Amino acid sequence: MNALSPRRALLAGCGLFAAGIVLGAALAPRVLAPAPVTVARGTTLASFAPEAILSVTYATRSGITTLQRAARGARFHVQSTYADERPPQRCTVPADLAGHLVRFAEMKARRGLSREQRDREFPLQLGVLDIRDNVTGEPAVSVLVFANRAQSALAVALGGYAGEVILPVSELRWLERACDTVAMSEEPAPLLAEPAAAPDAMVVTTSAPDPSPAPSSTP
Repeated sequence: MNALSPRRALLAGCGLFAAGIVLGAALAPRVLAPAPVTVARGTTLASFAPEAILSVTYATRSGITTLQRAARGARFHVQSTYADERPPQRCTVPADLAGHLVRFAEMKARRGLSREQRDREFPLQLGVLDIRDNVTGEPAVSVLVFANRAQSALAVALGGYAGEVILPVSELRWLERACDTVAMSEEPAPLLAEPAAAPDAMVVTTSAPDPSPAPSSTP
């Protein structure tokens, strides 16, 4: 058999490479797509110990809000940036997010959804929710969040499955405006300062007690 000329060998190699790309593109959805998982009512889709959560990030088309802390039990530092002309917001919030953290710590399914059901019943993609903790060996959980047309119910998709979740839409709205609701002052209030007028959002400030003794009532 005659040996292939260098030109023919090069052409043959290119042909095989192109065929490999075409075949790979055809097989990729079958090879890479995760197998569907059956989700029943009450299935836990994601779960964290609330005190172990170190960061929560919610990214939407209108902006990104990140809550992050360095250790268990610490307050969260919050930063919200926006796609429009609004200036960014920065604040700190309580370690339990004023009771909201536990609601993000466990995502339970109200019911499972096929891809077709999710596309049909929850057509609005709201954003991406990313939660990370300090448990060694446990990966972060990132879920795509969808809403129905009335934005009265939520569904999430992760790991090849989807489900309507028992999580009120109001929790995500709260997450986007955490600095407007439960923000805490970074600095203690001055001693004996007159209390400021309370704004619409609750602001918690702290001040050290006056160490001087109380005045005597005896003349």
